[in-house]
Amino acid sequence: MKAVLFFAATLLPVILAFAHGEDKPGPNGGHIKMPANFHTEVIADKDGSFHIYLLDMQFKNPTVKNSEIKAYVMNGKKKTSLKCSVMGVNHFHCKNSKPIKSANSLVIKAKREGTWASMDAKYTLPLKEFEQLVSSPSAAPTPVEDHSKH
Repeated sequence: MKAVLFFAATLLPVILAFAHGEDKPGPNGGHIKMPANFHTEVIADKDGSFHIYLLDMQFKNPTVKNSEIKAYVMNGKKKTSLKCSVMGVNHFHCKNSKPIKSANSLVIKAKREGTWASMDAKYTLPLKEFEQLVSSPSAAPTPVEDHSKH
């Protein structure tokens, strides 16, 4: 019985993560988390900043309307708050005044269209590369867009 409970407790979070699309790129090529009745999608730039999209349950309709992001990175016990502002018409850009040299996690408190997430979206840093899904040996991987010049 203990083995079954251990197996269930270990496997359930992985199954739930895959069920919410955390195992593949989001519509903008970023990493997905589901902190509430919406999703967050994060794309890391080479300069240590982050582009954050607030998506609906179907991974669509990014919005900044009546929305807000509070984000920080952790390096051990050191917490560095990020300044987040709207970029373009559909996402937020979060950065520090100085480039962040290293961090082991990104934590996002998000409000989408007036609703605050019931929990923080936590991302392990550095964000891992997604495995390329290649249908044939000659197919080239899809390049990831560099957002660092925004």
